[in-house]
Amino acid sequence: MTAFPVKLYVYDLTNGVAKMMSMPLIGKQIDGVWHTSVVYQGVEYFYGHGVQTSSPGGSHHGRPLQVVDMGQTHVPQDIVLEYVESLKQVYTHDRYDLFMHNCNNFSQDLCQFLVGSDIPAHISSLPEEVLNTPFGQSLRPLIERALKPVTTAPSSQPATAPSVPAPAPAPAPAPAPATSHGDQVKHVTSAADLDHIIKSARCVVVFFTSATCGPCRIAYPKYDELASRLEHKAVLVKVDIDLAFEISRQWQITATPTFKTFIDGQKVDDWKGASPATLESNVNLLIVMAYPPHPHANLNLPTLLATIHKPILFTKIPPLDKLTAKLEEAAPVNHGIVTDVAKFITDRDQHGAQSAVLPNLARFAEFIQRELSNEFKNDLFPIIDLFRLAVVDSRVGSWFAEEHELQTIRSVIRFATHADRSYQVVLVTVQLLSNFFASPVFVSTLCNQLSDDLVQFAISGVLDFKVMLAGASLAFNLVAHAQTQRASSAGNEVLIARGSDLLIALIEAIEREHDSDAVVNRLTVSCALLLYLAPEPAYAELTAVAKRKNLYSIAKKRISKLKLTDNQLMSDVLALLRTLET
Repeated sequence: MTAFPVKLYVYDLTNGVAKMMSMPLIGKQIDGVWHTSVVYQGVEYFYGHGVQTSSPGGSHHGRPLQVVDMGQTHVPQDIVLEYVESLKQVYTHDRYDLFMHNCNNFSQDLCQFLVGSDIPAHISSLPEEVLNTPFGQSLRPLIERALKPVTTAPSSQPATAPSVPAPAPAPAPAPAPATSHGDQVKHVTSAADLDHIIKSARCVVVFFTSATCGPCRIAYPKYDELASRLEHKAVLVKVDIDLAFEISRQWQITATPTFKTFIDGQKVDDWKGASPATLESNVNLLIVMAYPPHPHANLNLPTLLATIHKPILFTKIPPLDKLTAKLEEAAPVNHGIVTDVAKFITDRDQHGAQSAVLPNLARFAEFIQRELSNEFKNDLFPIIDLFRLAVVDSRVGSWFAEEHELQTIRSVIRFATHADRSYQVVLVTVQLLSNFFASPVFVSTLCNQLSDDLVQFAISGVLDFKVMLAGASLAFNLVAHAQTQRASSAGNEVLIARGSDLLIALIEAIEREHDSDAVVNRLTVSCALLLYLAPEPAYAELTAVAKRKNLYSIAKKRISKLKLTDNQLMSDVLALLRTLET
């Protein structure tokens, strides 16, 4: 597997003033007020005005004072980009705090993910050192007023990077009507031209970029490849917002890269981020929607298909004092990790992810594996419940998804599948597996490593009354993921081998359930998504099962008896299942 170097760029925000004036001002020698960023694959990532990027050394902070070699990472590039996207939910412009939630916290999280190493302690501990001095607290407002405008300024990258040579930007094209280049991508600067393309073409993808956008370059090769491959099915457009101010204002583009897709002039989707895998998946989904090569071609199911982007999670927090008390009794040798994780969960719930300091996840993993290795203990479900609550945070889920051979997750699965295991253990395990779908990094590892286990937990879950709601939720998350795989033509679909088994279990569960709207909702939606656009020969097998088990009649009867709140969703479900009768 290819390894990529990771560098930490270190800047002094005071340009030497702190080193000269810190002793007389706060009574302690401070060599600098440190700002850091992480350089990976020719892009510098840093936190200020939200998560920002530039070419290495090309941000408004100028040339770094020091470059620290953090090691090499083997994490695939698309997974890194997805992780950076998840960090944007935590590191937003409005949450920036010079002392408590700053660029160095961002660099620490990213370095931990990429190489498993901490940034230098003299950088991460600096805010605490300053605030612990006699005058540090009193000077805090003054320091923030002086430095926050510098740290949170929008990035304005110079044409050439001071420290690492960057490719010179191409000459700016003169404003002109849209022209098609040799790479089949249309470059547009006129709002009227863009509107004409969107309204006249069946299928349109618009890539909003700029010459100073480092991450955009990551998406260029894939975008050009898609434009060539889909030349007769879609029009792929690039808009440089630095040259097309009218378009940027009209479409309210605030960040690059931004993508928007259209079918027959109607917007279908939009997203931000440079992940080539996400780009290809979303464009393939657009093509499937525009040119469905399937017996479901004439179905219009917008409400049903919108559900695949929202995994069902179990986020309810029990009384953590009671939970930790049970764990202290069941597993007294935990070296404080239980308390640390419980505090992280509480802080995240009460103050948001930006205020929640990640616990030592390696110690947490070691604790879970050690305790669950005792297969004869049945009082350890609180450990799995604590794990369930922690992985709702995408940073935690991503860490465990990248763990070698998924050792911690597998230890939970082994423990929960042992004979005579209590229903509480099985319940929280199914909820835990559902919560991992909050992490896009975890989902990307799903097909190759855990598909059989996940499908089996979903099947057994929907057939157990005590676990049925959780089982139906896990089943939904699985089939929703299968839908994204079908759209991206990824192959090796997570349900390709066990789809019929899962469908049989879902139909049986619908027949059994008479009371819960939520359970029937999730079971019937899962059936519909499992069938929709299923590839051959799986489609023939699934429809044969559905007809033999009278799925349409059973689902229609249950839906009519229960007062389901989302009637449009149920209408989409029945519209798809009705095709089984023709």
